Amino acid sequence: MQIDRRFADYALTGGFFLIGHMGMLWAAGYWPTIRDGLQGLGLEPNTLLTPIVTGFAGALAVIAVFVVGLILDLSASVFRGEEMKIFARHLDHNSEWMTSFIEAHKAYCGADYETFRRVIRELPTPRAGQIFTSKFWKPEEFKFWKPEKLRRDFEATKVAWGFGIASEYERLLSFFTSYIGQSGSAQLTLMADQYSLWRTARAIAMALWLLAIEAVLVSNIFGLVAAAAIILPIPWIVFGLTIFIIRGPYSRMCFTLFSLLYMTCEKQIVPRTNADRAP
Repeated sequence: MQIDRRFADYALTGGFFLIGHMGMLWAAGYWPTIRDGLQGLGLEPNTLLTPIVTGFAGALAVIAVFVVGLILDLSASVFRGEEMKIFARHLDHNSEWMTSFIEAHKAYCGADYETFRRVIRELPTPRAGQIFTSKFWKPEEFKFWKPEKLRRDFEATKVAWGFGIASEYERLLSFFTSYIGQSGSAQLTLMADQYSLWRTARAIAMALWLLAIEAVLVSNIFGLVAAAAIILPIPWIVFGLTIFIIRGPYSRMCFTLFSLLYMTCEKQIVPRTNADRAP
């Protein structure tokens, strides 16, 4: 991990999250109270204690921004379910050459590949979950007490929230990334940029969702319960917006990942094929 790159990303996302909180405090009318509290510290500009306290506060602020950015990056794994679906679509799109690649390395990733694809294929399609489809209105769809129905819904929920086959997905993603990393391709910088953009976009999406939830909680605490019917859907609307935010960067990263993986495989397979054909 390039610490300078990650520090910049954490500073960006952590600063965005903390600035959002400052905006919420200002909108709630707490900014004058905070300002008066800071002025009440009584630090004179010409005293020896002032630069020490100012430097210490600045250092704490930098650490706080970095830690908040790190926590946002770690907690953004709630979007992993959507990422797994995008990753599965790229596997299907590249299945013509991916099968032979997995077969050549089945000792490490063969079982993960088969398990991941099988579970994704068993998930209900988006159209099957719509209430306007004829399948939704079948009697068996309302029999929630049946063990098979409960098991199927539970497995689908786990995958949707980034669990279930998370270990298989992460091992495949790590193996693909490591495979192109050892090739020494000149395009690894592009892959690193796409990876960093994806992680930053995911952390910003998480920050937006948390800010929306906190805004709803603060508004209810301040007595805006009458507007709860309008305010409560806001986090889910923002959650839908965050899904669109992470889809673009992650899909572009997958395009770059699979392109580099294919080129790396071609460089290794073509010389091996020519050697096999040689007399």
